Order: sequence, then structure tokens, then C-alpha cells
Amino acid sequence: MWLQLTLQVAPQDAEVVADVLRQRCPAVAIEFRGPFEGQSGWGAPAEDSPALDASHALVRVYLPEDEATIALRRSLRLALRFVPLTGPVRWRRARRLREDEWQRAWQKHLRARRAGRLLVRPAWSAVAARAGEVVVEIDPGLAFGTGEHPTTALCLRALSRLVKGGERVLDVGTGSGILAIAAARLGAASVLALDIDPQAVKAARDNARRNGVESVVEVRDGTLTTSVAEAGPFQLVCANIDGLTLERMAPLLAAALAPGGRMVISGFLTETAPSLGRTFEALGLQVEETSVRQPWAALVLARP
Repeated sequence: MWLQLTLQVAPQDAEVVADVLRQRCPAVAIEFRGPFEGQSGWGAPAEDSPALDASHALVRVYLPEDEATIALRRSLRLALRFVPLTGPVRWRRARRLREDEWQRAWQKHLRARRAGRLLVRPAWSAVAARAGEVVVEIDPGLAFGTGEHPTTALCLRALSRLVKGGERVLDVGTGSGILAIAAARLGAASVLALDIDPQAVKAARDNARRNGVESVVEVRDGTLTTSVAEAGPFQLVCANIDGLTLERMAPLLAAALAPGGRMVISGFLTETAPSLGRTFEALGLQVEETSVRQPWAALVLARP
């Protein structure tokens, strides 16, 4: 059995609350009750959604019902007490779900999204691609990265512009494999995808097979090391991870980037972008572009 926990929050707080919950529970979905400018970090989805009461958003968490669930729920409540929010958090009554019920409940919140030349859709979506669009099908399992989060959207839009074909790509913290697979579907010659979470590695490998790019995308269980960086250089490097990890890994990320290459990084708040940019500039890179989906940002960096 599974538990569905539902938190009612102000629309502008939904992404922040979801991020806090994702640190402990990968299966988190947001349902905006009505049109909201920051809907799932993308703006308009590829499918129409009904216009409902826009006064709140629902953040849903799906947990296996076991002996650890009560302690985890207490931990979630405690974590949210220290998050600056614009409105109160209201916990709705928990629902118990069978395996098939939780899968359907989780899936209904994942919709097709467009980002530049890309159409990212869950494997069960029937949304058709437009002329010239490249399709990426993702079944996240319990891994992060379905295209719902603003940082993923920012990275996908950057990849849609930057991948011309034939590049060697490195994706650090691949999650469900969405960025690695998108690069491969856009024409990258080879992609090395890294993650330290075994669930993410499994999900990324499954998704690579689902998209027919398993011969292009190599998914490894591990992180970026000196030997991996030296095995480059890569013409394109992606890292959608947190700001502190990006700062710590900056020398290795920069070392992995080929002359004339581009790096796409996200996973940090807008106020962090200038200091991260300076960190990479000190390593010989240039900030080419800063894109924002409040409160998140992404940087495109270049090695001359």
C-alpha cells in the first residue's frame, strides 16, 4: 500500500515546497488549481487544462506505507517550518492507495511539455509531435527529472538551441536521464550520463532504451571524477544539481569542457547565479546567457 499526502499551498509557494519534499520523497507532483504564470515551471503545457479556482496549489507526495512513514511525515512537517513561504501550508487528509492506484494518481500529474524543438512526454501520453519536433518519452520511476521542474525546463530549452549534431556530451546528475536522452535525440554522437542514485541509474537506462538511444547514452553509477574529466573533453556539459555541489565540482566540470564547448548548469536560485558565474569565470569560462524561471536560474557558459 501507498500513502498520498496532499499539501495545500499558495501557488507561488508550490515549487519551493515541492523541492523541500523531493529531498526526501522523489515522487512529488504539483497540481495548480487554475491558470498560474509559473505552472510547473513551463508556462502552458502541451495539453489543455481546465481553469479552476486559482487561489491555491496542491503538492502531492507518494510514499510506501511502512514503519518509517510516520517518522518521515514528521520530518517533512519540521522541514517546512523553516522554509520562508508567502502563505500557510494546509495538510489534507492522507489517502491510502493500492499499487495500481498510486501509479495512476502519480501519472495523471505528468503531462507533455514543449521546450524549443523538444516535446517531452510521459510514456503513456498520446500528445502528437508537431512538424520538426523531437520527441523524448520519459517514465521517471522514482528518479528526479520528468520535465515538470523549472530547472529541467531551463536546461532543455538550452539544449534545444545548443545541440547541432555530432557532439560528445556529459550529463552530471542525470536523474531520469531526461537531459542525456534529449541531447541524444537532438543528434549528439555520444552521451555519458552519471548519477550516484541507483534508482536514477535504472530509470535513466530504461528511458534510454525506451527512446532508442541506448547505444548513444552510457549511464554510469557514479559522479564526476578527475579520470572522467580527463577522458573528455566534451563539447557539451550539463549539470542540473544544487548550487553548492556545482561550486564544489566547478574545477572538474571546467576541466571536462572542450575548447569552444558549452556548459549548461542549473539547480540553483536566481540570487546564486552571479557568484556561480564568477566561480566558473575564474576557471577560464565565460557566462554567455542567464535564464530565469523564478525562483530558479540557469547559466550557459562557454570555453573560448
